[in-house]
Order: sequence, then C-alpha cells, then structure tokens
Amino acid sequence: MPKVSVVPGGRWNRFKTYSTIQRTLEIWGSVFAFIFKVWLNNQKFTYRGGMTEEKRVMRRKVLAKWLKESILRLGPTFIKIGQQFSTRVDILPKEYVDQLSELQDQVPPFPSETAVSTIEEELGASVNEIFERFDIEPLAAASLGQVHRACLNGQEVVLKVQRPGLKELFDIDLKNLRVIAEYLQKVDPKSDGAKRDWVAIYDECANVLYQEIDYTKEAFNAEKFAENFKNMDYVKVPEIYWEYTTPQVLTMEYVPGIKINRIQQIDKLGLDRKRLGRYAVESYLEQILSHGFFHADPHPGNIAVDDANGGRLIFYDFGMMGQY
Repeated sequence: MPKVSVVPGGRWNRFKTYSTIQRTLEIWGSVFAFIFKVWLNNQKFTYRGGMTEEKRVMRRKVLAKWLKESILRLGPTFIKIGQQFSTRVDILPKEYVDQLSELQDQVPPFPSETAVSTIEEELGASVNEIFERFDIEPLAAASLGQVHRACLNGQEVVLKVQRPGLKELFDIDLKNLRVIAEYLQKVDPKSDGAKRDWVAIYDECANVLYQEIDYTKEAFNAEKFAENFKNMDYVKVPEIYWEYTTPQVLTMEYVPGIKINRIQQIDKLGLDRKRLGRYAVESYLEQILSHGFFHADPHPGNIAVDDANGGRLIFYDFGMMGQY
C-alpha cells in the first residue's frame, strides 16, 4: 500500500464545514495564480538567453509540480479530478500527466479519530465491540476516503471510510468548476487537433463524483464485477462484508498486492510480466466486449498483482465504473 503524506496547507483538511465565499476565494486564488504562471511561461522576456523548447519544458515541469501541490491543498474534489486527468495524455502535456499521476500516492489522510467516529456512527457500535483488532493508523489514503485494517470474526479486512463533509464540499466546488469548464471551452484553441469538450468533461466528472460518495453502490459494483470474473482465476476482487457496509463505510476482504507498475517488485516475485500484461488486456476485453461493464479508473493505485495461481490481477475501488 502507498505511504501517505500530509501536504502543508489546505483548509479543507482542517475544517468540517466551509462557507461558500471562503471556499470560492480559495479556488479562484489558485486558478488565477495558475493562469498568471502559464502566461509568464509563454513570454519571451522571462527567459534569460532566449526562449527554447528545452527551457519551456523545464518551466512546464516546475509549473506542473506547483499545480499538483495546489490540487492537494484544494482537497478531495480537485484531487479526484486530477487523478482522472492523470491518464489523459490526449488532453494534457506529458509534464502535467507525470505530476498528476503522483496524486495516486500523495493524498493526505484525515484524523483517525474522525474515521473511528464515522465508523461507530454508521455501524452503531464501538470499533472495539465490532472488531477483534482495529488499526488506528490508516493503511492508505485516497481522494474521497481512507483505509483502515482490522480483524473481523477471525478474518483480515479493510474498512474504507469516507472523508467527512464531501457532499457539501462537492456542491461548492462543482459550481466553481462549471465556470472554469465554460471558460476553457471558450479559450481552448484546440490547435493540436484534439476535440476537447470541457463542459462535457465537467458533466461526466460531476456525475461520477456524486456516485462515488455512496459506498453501497461501490459494493454492488464490486460484486457484479466479481460475478463477471467468477470463472477466471487470474482476476481477484475483494469480498464485500455487507453487514458492515453503509453509504460511508465499506468493509471488505483484505487482499494485499503489488501495484501493477512496480516492475522490480513484480520481478522479485518471479512473475511473468508478459503474461500479466496479457491478463490485463484480456480482462478489459472481457469487461467491455462480453459484459459492457468495466472498471473506469484503472490507474496503478487500483490494480495490483500477487503470486496466487501463478500470478493474478487484483482490482480495487469500484466507485467509478462504465456501463453500456
């Protein structure tokens, strides 16, 4: 599991509620700062010795890192959208994609006491009454929640606990993001030939975000996905514990694995990378062509491997699914 780290700043991580004005000022302060930095990077007079493509690339790398850190400070809504864009090489330059991909590992956790309080409120009993063991330190943190390991009736499990106040935060953030999307729709020259519809991208992101804050939907998705692959031993989906699952707490089987992009660790296990690659392709063909129901957030944080059955894929996080 990725190591979590806390990024300084980010009022979203210190307050349970926000005023619309306070949050809006925070968002637009970052937006205008980014626009100004982009403008500066395109001005010849800011380059000592003349502007070259190599210097522009270096500037983009610096700005991309600043953007990633700003997104972390702005919190869950922006982190989730940044993660979605981290695979969109058709939309963003490589320097931005490289930095945004780090959002999969660098999301700060929220206080464990808050997580425990949420669990106890949702499940109707103290963690000490429900679990034989509950690890107070989170195993991992994600954009919308964090994961705690526990022991339930002799079984190792993990609990995905939702960050507090997400619905209220989304309501404010998405109103501002809609304005940003409309602005981009007007100013994007699309000189690279790409047909980007920023408003449509916003609409899809907004729809997904609201769906993802109901963990019972994710649990149903996980079970449906598992049923589709029940006869394929190279795919593993954690089992859901429904008695301990609510819209804000998801309890599932603990299935550790190695992130699919950790090549050296995979090699140490002696696994055949070509076969794993074939499994990954075949699994998506199966999802799309046979079932019309597919995992729509396949970044390395959500797909792992282990050495069971000679090497298999482990899928996590079924909050974002595609269906047709």
